[in-house]
Amino acid sequence: MTSSSASLTNIHNFKNITILLVEDNPDHLFLIRAALQECVPDIHLVETVDRKSALQYLASEWDKKGKNLPKLILLDLYLPTREEGLEALKGFKSFFAGRSQPSIPVVMFSFSDRVEDINDSYEFGANAYLVKSPDYEAWKKYFEGLRDFWLETVSLPMHEV
Repeated sequence: MTSSSASLTNIHNFKNITILLVEDNPDHLFLIRAALQECVPDIHLVETVDRKSALQYLASEWDKKGKNLPKLILLDLYLPTREEGLEALKGFKSFFAGRSQPSIPVVMFSFSDRVEDINDSYEFGANAYLVKSPDYEAWKKYFEGLRDFWLETVSLPMHEV
């Protein structure tokens, strides 16, 4: 692949893509939504509040032949419990395990910086782990970094369903 075709792939990551956000706290949802819309204005943000609705969304989009399958999943670890967040992560990974398509990257986030939370998230398949900040400016920096890495630098999986 030439560098110009690689650049085109990364442009496709950024423009008019869907990101699935799984967050049950309305205050955090507000901050995340605002920061994402400011940093990555061309995305289509799908908001869900729990594992069940997130998996239903994925299944529904898969059945529609993937027109709005997310390129990235942002998952809160505590939904409201740690166990529920880890079950959601395992659910996403098993959803794609039985299909011939690559898994969608999952960025786990939480206010917790506990070693067990970080290690367990990676053990169950998270692609990244971010510690939440109560500061809006910090959220903007998170999502600028997310945009730079996940949407402008790497080539995300293409799904052909």
